[in-house]
Amino acid sequence: MIKSYLLDGEFKERSFDDFTEIAELVNTNRKKLYGLRLDLIIEFLTKLGREIIRDKTINTIQGVSYISLWLRKDNLKKICRLNYLDLDLDHAYFENFKDFFTENNFELCAQPRGIVCHWVAANIPTLAFFSLIQSILSKNGSVVKVPEENKDIILSILKHLDEIEVEFDGERYSGREIVKSISIVTFDGKNYEDSRKFSLIADCKIIWGSSEAVSAVTALPQKEHCEIISFGPKYSFAVFDREYIESEHFEEALENSVTDIAIFNQMACSSPQVIFFEKSMYPIKEIAKKMKSYFEKLPERLLKQYIPQEIASRIINARGMYLLDENRDILKSDDLAWTIFIDDAINLEEPVQGKCIFIKEIDDVDKVLDLITRKVQAMSVCILNVDKRREFAKAATYRGVDRIVMPGKIHDFDLPWDGILTLNRLVRWVILKS
Repeated sequence: MIKSYLLDGEFKERSFDDFTEIAELVNTNRKKLYGLRLDLIIEFLTKLGREIIRDKTINTIQGVSYISLWLRKDNLKKICRLNYLDLDLDHAYFENFKDFFTENNFELCAQPRGIVCHWVAANIPTLAFFSLIQSILSKNGSVVKVPEENKDIILSILKHLDEIEVEFDGERYSGREIVKSISIVTFDGKNYEDSRKFSLIADCKIIWGSSEAVSAVTALPQKEHCEIISFGPKYSFAVFDREYIESEHFEEALENSVTDIAIFNQMACSSPQVIFFEKSMYPIKEIAKKMKSYFEKLPERLLKQYIPQEIASRIINARGMYLLDENRDILKSDDLAWTIFIDDAINLEEPVQGKCIFIKEIDDVDKVLDLITRKVQAMSVCILNVDKRREFAKAATYRGVDRIVMPGKIHDFDLPWDGILTLNRLVRWVILKS
């Protein structure tokens, strides 16, 4: 059974046997979205960012305050400029054909793909919103399959958008014109028939999830022209070189690293699972004690996050293994709130999650390069010398890393993401030659 919670601008629960009516309404309503100037869409989204941060019913949910920052006008314009070859910031490629190679009478225009179907994982409550916003900025209609437990937060945000009005070029516009191009649905992902029907309405599929989820959705029947954008499981970690550890910047970076570990309870692909420290004036156990103090200073909302039973079991088992091994060490909270595992094995540990970080001492930061594969999404790289950091980044990204950041920035939703300029993939680049 397919349940829709938003369709044709109406926020109410409805049941369907297939996606025919949903697709028809989204396809019809996306024409209104297509008719809005990109500058106007950005105005709506910027105003939405200001509205949700004022809503006390949702602004304490993890990730909502970041959404508000991400929806700043300058950030949205930067994203569009990067994705749409829009160096003049006039969004001309979306409004009409525009000269690209004037000497060859070659003009380009960006056209939306049509209906984007979103498969969204449950690990990040606001993930569906970031997927959806990219579809809006590319003027596509959207049908978003959200996890049941996360639908209310997404619907709450969209209700704010529905109520927003913007005056633009002397006319007044309603956010409902954007909201009507969106449908929020749930159905059992294990139901092959519902999944097949969902896949067949898509002109583009955006998939967020495990390897199994990505493989299953990719294998479904689909339209011949359907574009697939997949964001599968990834791994993130951090590295500090000796000069950085011995610099005045170390304490702040270490505290930010602990915050990175705590946000999303390490359930995001961007969550650090291991930190490598080059040998320095601070022994690894002293660094662990510094981290312990930062864990203890975390705000209550990060320190006391809900821990699912599966993660709790992993924490207990991992703690037991380290406590029984004389070659390893451990610092931990009295409860299961956080754990620091210490050993000297130069490897990327299997994630435990639940604010469990593995820390390791190494002779040279370059030793971690051989650990990198295309599965690594992001690295916090604290190398003091700018040129050395740049060379390290070049070597790391050649091996597979997509994002090199500083502590405190690892969860920032930057584009490209996983090496993909998503908005660019969400449009068709069409040409006009004479």
